[in-house]
Amino acid sequence: MAPSSRHPAYPGHARFLPYLLNRATDRLNLGFQGELRRRRMTLTHWRVLAFLTETDGLGVSTLAERTDTDQSTLSRALQQMERRGQVERRARTGDSRYVEIHLTASGRALFNQMLPDALDYERNALANLSPAEKDALRSLLLRLLEPAKS
Repeated sequence: MAPSSRHPAYPGHARFLPYLLNRATDRLNLGFQGELRRRRMTLTHWRVLAFLTETDGLGVSTLAERTDTDQSTLSRALQQMERRGQVERRARTGDSRYVEIHLTASGRALFNQMLPDALDYERNALANLSPAEKDALRSLLLRLLEPAKS
């Protein structure tokens, strides 16, 4: 039998968390991305709609951080969405140097129209988990996203 060339500290892909999270994310997004493509949208467009539905009037930097998108990609997405009438840029009251991104009625309608599909994709992806497992998964993922304590 040939000796293993695997590093002793490496658990293999079946146990390597970054790989597993990446595969799970890809699988979760796969079907929904098809739905987005049919509507000439990207995941960035969807995330912008979702975050502005939660908190309208975010600045570009905050929106980039929340959507986990670099600012140049976000700027291109916002330009497309603005041309389509889904969002609009407005100067902040009292500080015209600060631009806020606002959802339009059309953008809000699009989000509301797509939300049932998004929730169906999530429901199907989690179908093999019990309610307690779903809660535990969300809780653990939120903890992973918290800043590391030094």
